[in-house]
This record gives sequence, C-alpha cells and structure tokens, in this order.
Amino acid sequence: MAVMSVESELLLLLGRQHVADPQLARVREILAQDAPGLDWGQFAAQAARHRVAALVGWHGWRFLTDKTVTGLDPAVMMLLYATYRDTRRTNEVMLREIQAISDAAVRQGVTVLLRKGGHLAFSAYQEPGLRPMGDLDVLVVREQAPALVEVLEQLGYVEGHPSVNGIVPLSKRERAFWRLYGSDLPKLNKLTGEIDCPIVSVDVNVSLALPGKGYDVPVSAVVAHAQHHRYGAASFLVPSAEDAVVDLAAHIYKTSTTLRFMTRGGKHRRLIKYVDIAELVRSAGPDFSWDLLLARVDEYRVAEPVYYGLAHLNMLFPDTVAADTLAALRQRCSAPEQLLTQYGQWDLAEPRVWQQDFLSRFFDPATDRELPASKSLV
Repeated sequence: MAVMSVESELLLLLGRQHVADPQLARVREILAQDAPGLDWGQFAAQAARHRVAALVGWHGWRFLTDKTVTGLDPAVMMLLYATYRDTRRTNEVMLREIQAISDAAVRQGVTVLLRKGGHLAFSAYQEPGLRPMGDLDVLVVREQAPALVEVLEQLGYVEGHPSVNGIVPLSKRERAFWRLYGSDLPKLNKLTGEIDCPIVSVDVNVSLALPGKGYDVPVSAVVAHAQHHRYGAASFLVPSAEDAVVDLAAHIYKTSTTLRFMTRGGKHRRLIKYVDIAELVRSAGPDFSWDLLLARVDEYRVAEPVYYGLAHLNMLFPDTVAADTLAALRQRCSAPEQLLTQYGQWDLAEPRVWQQDFLSRFFDPATDRELPASKSLV
C-alpha cells in the first residue's frame, strides 16, 4: 500500500497545470488539517527535484493573490513563483534558438523535429514558463545528422561539456562510449551572452531508444507523421500527438530502468515527465486517438516501454489513459507485473526488483541509496 507524506500529496495535487475542483478541495483540506506541521522546506525541495517548481509557484502566487486558498507558506510560494519567472525568461531565449535552428535547417534541406520540452513548453502548456527544460531535444533521421550538426556549428554551437569557463571538449573515451551506447550525438552547446540563459545545449537524437534494448521507434516514421506547430511568430516541426506520447512513455521506461539515468540526478523520479503526457493528451482534446496510439505501438513494436510509462502515469493521475487502452497494452506484454517492478536489466547480470510500491518510492529519494553504481562515462 502506498505511503505518501502530506508534502508529497500536496505536490501531486499542485504539480499539474489544471487543478480541478475535487483536487482543490483536497488541497484546502490538507492545509486546514496539516498546515502547522507541514515541512515547507521539504515541499520546496521536492518541487525542485521533480521539476514542477514553476507549476506550483504559478498556482501558489494566484492563490495568494486572490486569497482563494489559505494556509500556504507565502515565502515558499514566492520562492517557487520566482522559478516560474526565471523559467519564462529562459524559455524566451530557447524559443529564439528553436526558430533559428528550424529556419537554418529548412534552408539546408534538413528535416528536424522538436521533442520533449522544446515541443511541449510551447504547445501543451498555456505558458512557456510552466515547463522548464535543460536543453533542446531535436530528432533527425541518422542520414541527415551530419548536415544538422553542420547547421548547428554555423549557428555557433560547439561539441563538448558546458562549464563556467566555456565548452570543454569530450575525451576520446567519452566519444567512444557515446557512439556505442547512446541514442543521440554528443551535446552541442552555445554561449549566448544572455544572463537568463547563458548556455543553450542541443541534444541531437537519431534514435528514440538506446542501442541493444530490444526495441526501437523508426525515426523515419515519426518524421513522416510530423506536424507544423506555431507559437506566436515561431514555426517548427513537432511529432504527432500519438507519436509524442509513444516517445515520452518510452523515455520514462528508459530513464527508469537504466542505471546511468537513475543514479545521476534521479531521472526515474521526475513528476514533470508524467505531467508532460497528461498535459499533451489534455491539450490535444478530441483530436487525440487512443486507437491510433495502439496502432503506432503495434507498428513500432514498443508495447512494453509504452505500457510501462502509461501504467505509471495512471498511478499518479488516474484516468488519464483510457482504461481499455491500458488493458490492451497490458495484454501485449508477456510479463506486465514483472515489467513494472524491474530495473537495471540493461546494466546488470540479473535485474533488480523494487521492494517498495511505486508511489511510496517515487517521492522518497532515500530509496535510491541501494541502487548499484553505473559504469557509464556519460
């Protein structure tokens, strides 16, 4: 049975774009009963760790301003609201880079798609300040990757690690590891001179799965289904809604079962990854087709990673995924219960099994103390 602190439950209620009346009533109930004992420092740390600080701060500022919710800690809410303001300014810089990259790629005949934050911040969320992003994830067919890298280099991007002293080149071992075990190219970085976003990093993806993991998503098919998206004066290509959900769910599977993502920054415990899918489905409305999603899953043969992501999504936000769709995905998996509890199967001789239920461990970073070390160089 899941054991969640009141801080974690409050975060789950406020760490989304739309707080419906039943959720708002529960927020008021928690604050009325538990406000004096709430650990607001832990709440703020959790909001930052799960990358939903901007969302929570946005709600908190509105609640404080219109006085519709009492019991919130004003200092913490204003601190989180500052994260929203900072994210908004950062994403203004990101949007300019997105447009520059898209325009330059078109001129060179390169078809490039924005994915994850670069796509969702300007589509699924009503304000870009609600969705932070650490870099720009772009998708291109492998054959066009060299041409895209050339486009980026002409725009001032350099391969390597960003640092306060500039861009540090990769070592030979890092480059070799990336070629063997990565689904993307080494990051390319640009010093912008902007105080709000001094470095922009671009992650060029040529695959949506790590090598040797038993599944893949054909990038050429995703590119063929791509759609033009407009945000203000900007225009760029993004995956179809169904392909985007496949991508996001499979990404959750990758980062939740591969040790290098789990042990470096706890990427298996990021609420924003699940909020992304919920907001994408909500924003698509009746245009989103669960039947088409299933057809794409069958075409790409990715039932297990997609089921993994969407099953956990429904644990956090019940009824986001249609019940018949989730049941159909489950039927396509050979061992669905085992699938949801294993990790490390790509790194270890024998996979590990979580001893805690999902909701309990998702909000408790202490559960990571037993994770085996990753041998990854990147």
